[in-house]
Amino acid sequence: MLKTLKEELKSLARKSPETIEFCRRVLNSERYDGNAVLMIVDSAITSVGVNYFSVVVPRVLEFKKKFVDSGKILSLDDFLKLDQNSFYKIWKNRRSWNVAFGTTETILGYGDGVGGLRKWAGKAQLENWREWLDVRGAGINTFQYLRMMGGIDTVMPDRIVRRFLERHADMPADSVEFVKKAESIAENTGFRAVELCWLSWLSSYNDEKIRRYSSILAKI
Repeated sequence: MLKTLKEELKSLARKSPETIEFCRRVLNSERYDGNAVLMIVDSAITSVGVNYFSVVVPRVLEFKKKFVDSGKILSLDDFLKLDQNSFYKIWKNRRSWNVAFGTTETILGYGDGVGGLRKWAGKAQLENWREWLDVRGAGINTFQYLRMMGGIDTVMPDRIVRRFLERHADMPADSVEFVKKAESIAENTGFRAVELCWLSWLSSYNDEKIRRYSSILAKI
């Protein structure tokens, strides 16, 4: 079964070498030019379960242009000082912004910017994840997503990754145990866990969309 999975991952990696390079940047906390605010906003909008490439990315890039490139937000602390309502023209979802603000407050406890994110991710433990991200609206998928962007080689136990791996192996229903087994499977296939995660997301698209979305990854 793992041999078949390994071949499928290799095939996806050949179709999208950009994903492998992107995952390197994910683990080095280099997404969005190393801007922790944009990584947190990305994770917060993603947390409500909308399409990543057609909904999340355009909103994050719009946020970047309006608030980061303009100099209004240069740090996590700057982000918290702005009225949440000022972001609603970009994304009118209170839950997402509550997650973004709560996550930012958590990360700031470990330092500002990427340094704080990486320090938090290095300390946060999967088994008691809620103690490390006690933010209303943020689940284990958001926790895992942030850990990846903070340098931890792991996966998100979302429905797409589950469906992908369940075609190849018996996977635990429990999310924590699922992550542990997925990390072990990734190691046995010769891929990083974060690569398995992102390639599994691409697996649900046809070749044309894989090419189009791969080009987007190179920009974020």
